[in-house]
This record gives sequence, C-alpha cells and structure tokens, in this order.
Amino acid sequence: MFYVGALLLSALAGIGLALLLLLKAAPVPGARLLALFLTGVAVWSGGQALPPLFGPASDGVVGNLLALAPLPSAVFVHLVLAFVRCGATGPLVRVAYGLAVAATMLGLIVDPGQVVAWRDFRGVFIPSAAGWVVISVCGLLSVAGHLRLFKGWLDLTGLRRRQAAAICCSSLIGLVSLTGFAFAPLGIDVYPWPMLGLPLYSVALVYGILRYQLMDVNLWARRMLVWLLLMGLMAAAATLVMALPLAAGTPFAGLETWLLMTAVTFITLAIWKPLRFIADRLVFPGGEVSAADLGSWREALAGPADWPALLDRASALIGGRLGLPVAVRRAEADGPVPALALSRDVRGWCCDLVGWDDAPPGPRHAAGLFAGCLAEAAGRLDRAEALARAERERQREARLAELGQLAATVAHDLRNPLNIITMAATGAPAEVRAEIAEQVGRMEMLVRDVMDYAGTARLEPNTLSVADAVALALSGLPSLKVETDIDPELVVQADPRRLRQVLVNLLENAAAHGQRLAVVAERVRNDVRIHVCDDGPGVPPDIRDRLFQPFVSRRPGGTGLGLAIVARIMEAHGGTVALGDRSGWSTCLTLTFPDRVENRA
Repeated sequence: MFYVGALLLSALAGIGLALLLLLKAAPVPGARLLALFLTGVAVWSGGQALPPLFGPASDGVVGNLLALAPLPSAVFVHLVLAFVRCGATGPLVRVAYGLAVAATMLGLIVDPGQVVAWRDFRGVFIPSAAGWVVISVCGLLSVAGHLRLFKGWLDLTGLRRRQAAAICCSSLIGLVSLTGFAFAPLGIDVYPWPMLGLPLYSVALVYGILRYQLMDVNLWARRMLVWLLLMGLMAAAATLVMALPLAAGTPFAGLETWLLMTAVTFITLAIWKPLRFIADRLVFPGGEVSAADLGSWREALAGPADWPALLDRASALIGGRLGLPVAVRRAEADGPVPALALSRDVRGWCCDLVGWDDAPPGPRHAAGLFAGCLAEAAGRLDRAEALARAERERQREARLAELGQLAATVAHDLRNPLNIITMAATGAPAEVRAEIAEQVGRMEMLVRDVMDYAGTARLEPNTLSVADAVALALSGLPSLKVETDIDPELVVQADPRRLRQVLVNLLENAAAHGQRLAVVAERVRNDVRIHVCDDGPGVPPDIRDRLFQPFVSRRPGGTGLGLAIVARIMEAHGGTVALGDRSGWSTCLTLTFPDRVENRA
C-alpha cells in the first residue's frame, strides 16, 4: 500500500537523517535540535502507519503518539529561533515548550480520538475535540515558527538567507503532504495522495540546511539523484516494453521479453555518464568540472618553478573559472577571502577552503576539486625544491672540500718560509727581530686558523661537566679574570677538546673588547646554554648579521676566522652559536647544545 509505504519511509528517513546529523554534522550549529525534530517527525509518521496496518487495535498507541506531536513542533520553534538569532533564544522558546507540554498532557489525559475504517484502509485516526486541540497547538507553533523564519529571511543575508529559504521550501512540501492526513477527519472521500510526498519533507529540510555547510551532503544527493533518474528510466522503459505487445495484441514470448529487458538494461547503463552530468548540473549549478578541466589545471599548475609563481598561477586559474577574485596563499599567511590555503602536515600537502561559507555549492565544489589539484602541485614543487637544495648542498660540500684541501696545502707550505724568516732574523737588531716576530706570529695564527677552519670537525662526544669544561679552558688563560655562574650538576654532551677550543676562542675574543668577563650556563627546556659575556663596546650594527661568517672580525688585527670556527664546531655538535642579549652586559655570545650529539661532520 503506497500510503503505508510513504509513512514508513518517512519514519526511516527521519531516523536515518537524525543519525547522520549526530554522526557527521554535529559541529554544525543547530544540528542536534534538527536531529531531535526529525526524530519527532519519524515517530509521528510511524504512528500514523499503525492504523492501516493493525486497524482499531492500534487505537491507544496512536492516540498517545498524537498527543506527543506538539513537542516536535516546539522543537521546530526552538530550531528556528536559534537559527535566526545565531544560537540565542528567548522567552518565546519557553512559551512554545510550555504550550506543547500542556497540549501533550491534555492529549494523554483526555481521549484524543479513535481509529475507524475508511475507504480501503483497515483504519485511520479520527481526532476528537481534544485531539483537534492538540493538532491546533501543533499548527499554531508551526505558524509561529514559520512567521519568525520568514522575518529572518527578510533580515538575513548570504548563506543564512539561502538556508532560511530552503527551510521554507521544505516546509511547503510538508504542508502539502499533511493535507492528506485531513481527508478522512474532514470527510473528504479521496485517496490521500498528498501523503505520498511526506518522505521528501525530511530529506529536503536536511539538504536545504546542510548543502551549504557539509559538502558530503551534496555528494550523497548527487548519487541519489543519479540512481533515481536511472531507476525511473528503467521503470519507464520496462513499462513500455510490456505495454507495446499488449497494445498490438501479440504478446511477446518469454525469450523475446527477456532479450528486450536485457537490451533496456544495457541501454540504461550506457547513459550513466549523461545522467551523472545532469545530476552534477542540478546539485552543483555552476560547478561542473570535467576530466579535461582537471587535466588542464594539473598541466597549468605544473609549470611554475617557485612558490610565488605557483600561488599567482593558481589564483588566476580559479579566479578566472569562477569569475571572482580568489586569494591563494600559504596557511600561515593572512589575507582576503575567499581563499585557498596551502598547508603541510605529516600526511603531505593539503589545501583548505577559507571563507567559502557563503558560497553556493557549485563554486565550492569546483574550488574543492581545484584545491586537490593545487595540493598535488604543491607537493611536486616541494619535492623539486628539496632535490634542488640537496644538489646545491652536495655541490657546496664538494667546493668546501676542495677549498679545504687547497687551504690546508697553502697553510702547510707557508710554515716552512715562516720558519726560515724567523731563523734569518736572528742576526738582526732587537727592534727588527721584535717586528719580524710579531708579524710572523700573526701569520702563524692565520695559518692555524685557516687549517682549523678548513679541517674536518671530527667529534668524540662525552658527557662533560660544564663547570669543569669552563675551568679547564680558563686554566690556559691565567691572565683573565672571569665571573662564573654555573650549576655544578649541569652536564653537556660534547667533544672535550673541541669544547675547550670554542670556550678559549670566545674568552679571548671577549677579553679583547671588555674589562669584565662572565660565563653563565643554564638549562633551557631540553638544551644547555653557555653564555660568554663582556662589557665592551658591543658588536657594530653593520656586522651583526655576518658575525659568524669567515673573515668578519670586530677587532683590528683579527683573522676573522675565530667565530667562524666556533660556528662550524657548534654545527658539528648539532648546536648553534648566536649573538644574545643579557642584562648588564653589552655583548653575549650564546652556545646552545642539544641533549644528544651525533658526529655531523
């Protein structure tokens, strides 16, 4: 029976959609209220299917279910007010629930009606006077909710205005369907055809609200529409195949009928793609994207060789397709909306739609497909840049190795002439010998620094006491007076010889500029930091950014390699050296050691 089938289908649709809302759309504002309302509609629909199935035996159950009908109506008022006021409600909600509870109590206490036979039905529910009061309260609450919704539609804009219009359209479907329920009570001797449209009410209501906020709903709607079109065509074709021979007066034999039905099935399946195209046009108006479109997007996005070019190309492509400006940027950057935001996580690159809440489903669908192509292009560009960086690093390491060998050779070859110069000066006057010794000393220091910088910083890390390491470095600099503030328990993973070299270098550098020196060590989270500070004139602004590069010095006569050597040794430890800032000191160079050290040379 179509009537019972429509009611049961409406009940199943209500329960299914309520579960869908709770499982898939819980973050959407009002989803729980909508799920509660749909549950009420499902209970009412299932109750109205009982009289045709069981006749007068269902009288008491149906009467109690009718008495509960005002409660979903009050939930609808609550849903509407929460929607138009962006979640805020007011006294009208309390009045609606109070009125619904009063009407429900009346229906439960006073008999709301009875089940009687009607036309070919075993039974339909005929309300009593109390039942009509209950129904009137339902109608009153529904009218109040729709009037407030209509006012909201006049005041709202963008997405919420379209959602309000969708709710009104779905309510029109429900109103037309419910007129069939009144045929029997009002004595209208006509089959209740309008009730057959009741299952569409719940579907239209949910789809109208969520189609702008949950893209999966549109995908499900597209699949359902394709199957409905397919089944409709198959049913029409089957009916035609069966009717033609009867009209001609020469019924087909079984084999002929089977062959025709098989042909109809294959023809129907052959038009699957056209049907899907039609469904796309209906569900995603303005968002039709073909395989050729995806291919052209991928090809166009494969061209840019850097990030600015990729972002500009992507913005031009999607903006030209949709006919509106669309910003394309990295996720950490701010900017105008709507936008496509690229980000990277452990799974790879992804592209999110930002500020598309008010966009119709069609453009959102197209933007979502374009975002997938853009994420693929971002992944390719990222991999290409990583390969380019690796190649540059390999070439840099090769050049450094060559330069290191050259520098070591030159430095080694310079030592012999320096020794000869020193020996040749033994017969010179004292002041000449002093000048020669000073210059030879400078040359030997430069040779030593060049060989240190060009050499490989091989490490043999051990667990060292920071206090002991600083004391060992100071033992080789007896003329320096240094303040220390070091926890005796503080340890660091480092190569003892290299750490002493770093500390001596920094202390000598500090002593050349300041009168007061200090070494402070501390643990900051998982790192150990050693600060070497002085009260000198500070680092000139013009070399602050280049302080740890080779041949940059802040003192006359320096080789400019001391701090560069420190930086290389710290890099080999997996740590860093940086120009810091501590109160009371003009210059502080900070060594940062990680917990674990591997040989990174």
